[in-house]
Amino acid sequence: MLFELMLAAGMATAQVETVPVATGLKRPWSMAFLPGGNFLVSEKEGGFVRIEPDGTKHPITGMPDDLVGTFQGRGDNSGLFDVVLHPDFASSRRIYFTYASQGTDGVTTRLATAHLVDDRLAEVRSLFEATPRSSERFHYGGGLLIDRQRHLYLTVGERHFREGDNPPLPVAQDPTDRRGKIYRFTLDGEPAPGNPDFGARAVPGLYALGIRAAQGLAQAPDGGRIWMSEHGTHRGDEVNVLRARANYGWPVHTSGRYRTVGYRPQTLPGAIYTAPAWTWMDRTVAPTGLVVYSGSQFPEWRGDLILAGLSTGSLLRLDVEDNRILGEEPLLTGTRLRNVKQAPDGTLYLLTDEDDGRLLRLERRP
Repeated sequence: MLFELMLAAGMATAQVETVPVATGLKRPWSMAFLPGGNFLVSEKEGGFVRIEPDGTKHPITGMPDDLVGTFQGRGDNSGLFDVVLHPDFASSRRIYFTYASQGTDGVTTRLATAHLVDDRLAEVRSLFEATPRSSERFHYGGGLLIDRQRHLYLTVGERHFREGDNPPLPVAQDPTDRRGKIYRFTLDGEPAPGNPDFGARAVPGLYALGIRAAQGLAQAPDGGRIWMSEHGTHRGDEVNVLRARANYGWPVHTSGRYRTVGYRPQTLPGAIYTAPAWTWMDRTVAPTGLVVYSGSQFPEWRGDLILAGLSTGSLLRLDVEDNRILGEEPLLTGTRLRNVKQAPDGTLYLLTDEDDGRLLRLERRP
């Protein structure tokens, strides 16, 4: 299937097209690459699905009972989110995943682990819960990454739709509140050794704060810096470099416009805010998944960021040189993209955010 193609004047590097691998997915959110060439896809409005290279789908049983299964219409962000494999998955069969967890007192972001055995989740165990729960069904975050040192990173959104719903000290600025943060854990779910010190009352595992709605995390296969995508309000979308103890400013500092007119947040005493590596002032991109490209199919892209977006940006290449973003190239437009992932063989795959969602392979156009 060929997307409508849009190439930036003077920046075109390669013309691309998409080839469908699987269809009929329920708003797919993320994917992981299983041994043997199969895909493990998470559906935001469904569950896990194992997909064979020919597109045959196998639903995964044993999903958590508290996974939110009902939706309140457009704007409800609830569902199943990211999934990553344990570095020793071939022997351990362990996966990590995030989802919107429903309880009697509302919903929240939950990080869990399980074993994937014969298309079934076994020994499902919760590792982290971003309490307090609330009735708001927005900005869960849920992004995951395991780095080269086997640290597990988690993004958690601030959960508010309107900034004015925050307490005087916004939750994303409060180190004692679990919302609006980035966490770093061991693969057992414990706070990682060497994490920054945010004070005696800070949430265990806290790595960075000042987050609104970050979803994508990416690191080059050979290590290096970690990049993070974040949704703004009215514009103000960002790509950031993840740093220990960083405060990314939300909602005190933002390049977007507040939804709450006249909102004036309280600042955290002594706070130093980290500026974004890239932001969009002219339009809304709604950035979601991203990867640091290292494949051979598009050698001119190596080291660059490939970023998916829910808005008209769809698929972008961010030109990275010396760890700085110098510019952007639109690659595809015309549909909402939830994620982009690079397979172990270097191939790029995309997920569309649709009721009839698709898993697509990106190829160079002849």
